Amino acid sequence: MMRDLIAAFSAAARDQMKAAGWRKRAGDIFTYDLGNGYLAWLGLNTSTKRHPLWVNPVMGVRCDPLERLLDELLVDRSRGIGCTVCRSIGYLTPANSFLELEVETVEDATPAAERLRTLVEAYGMPFARDLADDERFEFALRDFRLVANVSYSPFHHVAFLFLRGRCEEAQQVIERDLAEYETNDGALEYLYRAFVQQLVTRFEDSPSR
Repeated sequence: MMRDLIAAFSAAARDQMKAAGWRKRAGDIFTYDLGNGYLAWLGLNTSTKRHPLWVNPVMGVRCDPLERLLDELLVDRSRGIGCTVCRSIGYLTPANSFLELEVETVEDATPAAERLRTLVEAYGMPFARDLADDERFEFALRDFRLVANVSYSPFHHVAFLFLRGRCEEAQQVIERDLAEYETNDGALEYLYRAFVQQLVTRFEDSPSR
């Protein structure tokens, strides 16, 4: 029964989001090209242990050049087509609360997928388009409510600065981050040092520098 609900909703969501111009990715992930290296990102978290099927849509933004760079340098992470910043879509609505779509029967799949598309268009896309801007995106990278992985927020921030050619500012951020790691997290400090060493070398060796 649950397998049928999952299959029905997955197919309905794919049809609805593709009709709205979204690209289906592996798993329950969709992306929409916003330009300038930014992708709107939609992930569907499902609760399948008990009937009915519950779906929590998560809206995000992926800075594709940034994520590709981190995937190259942080080889211990296997994240697939992950997002950089995100928010459960219910918190983007006027209700500002956790939201799940209920799929009790196979017949509920299409209405639930239609509601998903409506939520994305009404609340998700304005959120994504607003963050597809370098200044606002950089601010979001430092907002613990939005970053997809709080532990790696400093990694994202300093890499973003290098990508945008703000190398001197990036060096200042590195010094500040290392001072904080020495106080709070020695294990992550080691990973961060190794990461920024690779990062600095990458951009020093770049022909454009």
